[in-house]
Amino acid sequence: MELVGVDPTYVPAARKRKSVLAIYARFQGESIHRAIYLEQLAVSDLAGKLAQRLEMPTGPVVEVVRRTKKGVTVRVDDSVVAQLEDEQDMEVEWAFSDESGALTLCLHY
Repeated sequence: MELVGVDPTYVPAARKRKSVLAIYARFQGESIHRAIYLEQLAVSDLAGKLAQRLEMPTGPVVEVVRRTKKGVTVRVDDSVVAQLEDEQDMEVEWAFSDESGALTLCLHY
């Protein structure tokens, strides 16, 4: 059997987006977690994906913080995101600044 019109050098394109980390986020007022897939271990990617799930523009996200079980508030940076476990579950709260309209995301895990 001979195949006609087939290019033997064709290599299918790889998936364009590959996630490096999956987290499960439950937003305030919701009872079910949503899957969030990060393409980079960066706070900017985390904030952007969370804002996207909240259906908010990504521009006004000013700060991402974590509130620990002991009540300590920690500013989230790239090294904190890099330490997240794959399939980490968390609760996400948000607040808007009255003056600037900027969004602060608070993670609980």
